[in-house]
Amino acid sequence: MTLKPLREMRNAAPFRPFDIHLSSGRSLPAATADHLFFFSTHEEVLVVLPDGGFHFVSPNQIVSIGGKGRKPAAR
Repeated sequence: MTLKPLREMRNAAPFRPFDIHLSSGRSLPAATADHLFFFSTHEEVLVVLPDGGFHFVSPNQIVSIGGKGRKPAAR
């Protein structure tokens, strides 16, 4: 998956929380738009977790994105 769908969901108005489903089976919540950071120099996104932790995610780790009321976007 490319990072384009994540950018579009982050920039949606109004923002609606969603989950990022990884190939490891883990899901990372994107609670607000401020929880996602994109870098101009490389293809990764930084996801800040509700507990204050963070996780770097590359596009090849993402299986789908979605959440309550959202249809999952598959690879």
